[in-house]
Amino acid sequence: MVKDWISRRRFLITVLVVIGLGLLALLGYFLDISSSKTTEKSAQDRQILMDTIVDVRVEGPNAVALMAEAFQVMARVEQKLSRFVDTSDVSRINRQAGEWVEVGEETLAVINLALEAARVSGGAFDVTIGAVMDAWGFGSDERKIPAEADLAEALATVDYTRVEVDEAAGRVRIPKGTILDLGGIAKGYAVDQAIQTLRQKGARSSIINAGGDIAAIGRRPDGNPWRVGVQDPDTPSEISWILLLDNRSVLTSGDYQRYFEADGKRWHHIIDPKTGYPAQGLRSVTVESETAGYGDAIATAVFVLGWEEGRRLVESLPGIEAIMVSEKETWLSPGLRNRTIAQ
Repeated sequence: MVKDWISRRRFLITVLVVIGLGLLALLGYFLDISSSKTTEKSAQDRQILMDTIVDVRVEGPNAVALMAEAFQVMARVEQKLSRFVDTSDVSRINRQAGEWVEVGEETLAVINLALEAARVSGGAFDVTIGAVMDAWGFGSDERKIPAEADLAEALATVDYTRVEVDEAAGRVRIPKGTILDLGGIAKGYAVDQAIQTLRQKGARSSIINAGGDIAAIGRRPDGNPWRVGVQDPDTPSEISWILLLDNRSVLTSGDYQRYFEADGKRWHHIIDPKTGYPAQGLRSVTVESETAGYGDAIATAVFVLGWEEGRRLVESLPGIEAIMVSEKETWLSPGLRNRTIAQ
């Protein structure tokens, strides 16, 4: 029997933003923000985008217009980068696998960023994982344990080094049979683009939470850092740590976010590109980084690499901090130790 818990994404998010004395969560599960709240210099609202619920809060002049523009930017990125949108660049690349496909500058930028994350992680993050995700049913509504032969066939298509990018001509080519999946980086990138737009338009205090991919501009209106609560993987309704955030991003990968149960085991969606099976060894990884897109990819890579190799990767990357949680241990990188509060 397969018990599917994918809907938990809409009720328990990876990271909760703590604002004042309450929590800004996705469905008002912890704080009621079920309706938009706007004034002349403050705006806060929520929309469903990128298969999750996105909260945006903007403080300052023209807050309402800026908030609306932030949502528009993220919706535009989704239309370009989702493999589940038929007209997206990624869908066209997949349909024409084996051929060169012209794409927009934004798509090129995200693919290059994804390939860089793949290189530094030795392939622990790999955007050619699409066929394997489909074999497990994570690309549909039918989660399942794949037959070994089906998984082996899908795994044979996974190899980020075979993705070709022609910068001068603005085109991309993947091998036949390969399925490009930017799901592990596109949501964070969309948040980055929205944050960049807000900055360019003069926003000085803002925060975006896209299903746990969080990025902030400046500090809270009261001058204090944004407070970001990291969930306890054993009890996702509770918080283990609070991070003090200022002009940075926070991303989490965890085995409790998206999974199904079958044959007496939990099968989560963070797949090891080398084995084709859910990565083992860690319960959650929270990464703090300058940008949400890169941090999103690195959080996945660290989770896949596990305790020792994941820690070495974090320590090797400038500007990357992390909290790693296994069944028995928790590790905070040195740069976070003075900016976290244990709960």
